[in-house]
Amino acid sequence: MEPANEEKLASVSNLVTVFENSRTPGTAPRDQAQPPAPEPWEKPHVGETPESGPRTVSRRCLSSLKNKLSSGAWRRPCQPGACAGAVPQEPEEKKVVRELLETEQAYVARLHLLDQVFFQELLQEAQGSKAFPEDVVRLIFSNISSIHQFHARFFLPELQRRLEDWTATPRIGDVIQKLAPFLKMYSEYVKNFGRAAELLATWTDKSPPFQEVIARIQSSEASGSLTLQHHMLEPVQRVPRYELLLREYVQKLPAQAPDRADAQKALDMIFSAAQHSNAAIAEMERLQDLWEVYQRLGLDDDIVDPSNHLLREGPVLKISFRRSDPMERYLFLFNNMLLYCVPRVIQVGAQFQVRTRIDVAGMKVRELPDAEFPHCFLVSGRQRTLELQAR
Repeated sequence: MEPANEEKLASVSNLVTVFENSRTPGTAPRDQAQPPAPEPWEKPHVGETPESGPRTVSRRCLSSLKNKLSSGAWRRPCQPGACAGAVPQEPEEKKVVRELLETEQAYVARLHLLDQVFFQELLQEAQGSKAFPEDVVRLIFSNISSIHQFHARFFLPELQRRLEDWTATPRIGDVIQKLAPFLKMYSEYVKNFGRAAELLATWTDKSPPFQEVIARIQSSEASGSLTLQHHMLEPVQRVPRYELLLREYVQKLPAQAPDRADAQKALDMIFSAAQHSNAAIAEMERLQDLWEVYQRLGLDDDIVDPSNHLLREGPVLKISFRRSDPMERYLFLFNNMLLYCVPRVIQVGAQFQVRTRIDVAGMKVRELPDAEFPHCFLVSGRQRTLELQAR
């Protein structure tokens, strides 16, 4: 027994001893109403007359209780199935299937919101008001209707039936294998996702009716205070989610489970589809980061290019022979250009002002070990030459 438990039992035993020594038969605590006489805890010995007053706990009973507390005999663990009302433990692999079903139900609800609410209402507005093209709406939502119909009419009902009949058919590998060929639909959606995000941002700024429809739906209870962009990301994230859940399912399966071979084959099929979705997510994050940089710079349209890749950014010091102290500057290095910037004193809107753009093509960088200032380097390009100091 653990020391802490021994101390607790010892203290309880001591209380029993005090209780035992401080009470005499026939006495009851003061200021307490006498309850009806309970059933006797012990039968009287032969020749012993039952007491007429309120029954108290006998010394023998207290001594027995004390011994049980000291020995820990009262701590009998309840064996599985022995306790009244005990619920059989659900297999671990079935718990994963249940999670798959619950997340699939939430996912189908999200697909319904995208397909039957956002898509259909924007399409109706485009057809009625002509404020924005129907083709723009169709490009934004791509093949979301096909994805919605597949999951709502086939995959979700199949999962529900399989879980309800789990005792007779404890397997989902075959169901997932049926799903895998339909994941090709996601390739089109994922491939179009970047373009869809650009169109959504453009027409939200460009068309008030377009923006009003989206804002109204986003404020509804069905949208859950989430933006359309957030909902549109759900299909891109769903395939990697399938991979994670299926991988956990395979790990939880017993070694000789009849579903092991099918589940492993299904996992291999899902893995390749998930790789494509992960690449699309990385591309979306790159575009988001790039857009945030453009906002910080307040760049004109001739510099903003979605194909650019931000490689590095950071502060430097500008060395000037006309001033004794270096000046604060900031560099943004892209795959095709270096932007030499000055921090704005009053940061209203853009945080930096671009002073010089140097094309990476033909640009050279070399250290200046003999310079008056340490850690200096020279950047020379067709547009300008800069002497800078690393911070």
